[in-house]
Amino acid sequence: MANKATSFRLQTSTHWFYPDFLCQLMDGRVLIVEYKGEHLFAEAEEKRAVGAVWESRSQGKCLFVMPEGKDLVLIRNKIVRV
Repeated sequence: MANKATSFRLQTSTHWFYPDFLCQLMDGRVLIVEYKGEHLFAEAEEKRAVGAVWESRSQGKCLFVMPEGKDLVLIRNKIVRV
């Protein structure tokens, strides 16, 4: 639930944002999914950047993905280890 002291959130330059889904994967990694419809995707650039930094600093323990519209294969591709 957003806006609770215990809610997961990430900081942008102007406010907090609360991702849509927070998942612990079977291998222990954490996956954050912030879904954006096609009409909102372009304006979410800062959220994508914040998520990418959060992921990059996790030493492989955290994943962030923001699918656009119906491109949900992006989630599966993010989870699969190369």
